[in-house]
Amino acid sequence: MRWHTVWSFILLLLFSGATYLTYLVHRTGGLDPVFILEQMTTDLETLGPAAFLLDFIVLYLVLRWVRNRRRNLTEPKTTVLLPTEIIPPMIDLPPLEPTSEQVWQEMAMLNDYRENL
Repeated sequence: MRWHTVWSFILLLLFSGATYLTYLVHRTGGLDPVFILEQMTTDLETLGPAAFLLDFIVLYLVLRWVRNRRRNLTEPKTTVLLPTEIIPPMIDLPPLEPTSEQVWQEMAMLNDYRENL
């Protein structure tokens, strides 16, 4: 599993927990732990057997996703085919070797325009 998959799953759990806590704070009207705990207990009692069904559905979806992910990782990936021939250069140019006169001309130009450097 890649790090961003784990990171996104952790963030999903964090945000869902924060959303549920915000919902409880809104229903109870404050952050009193006693009232929030009572409301959580009431919610769990209300869900009852449906909570187990919901757990099994979520577990089934996660296991199915993991199985498909592993199957995709074991299949060979397609590779990019490289050309069999290397494209030759358009023009075969000899290396440029400046003469001493050209070098002195360029140095004189640099000395004339030193402030532009």
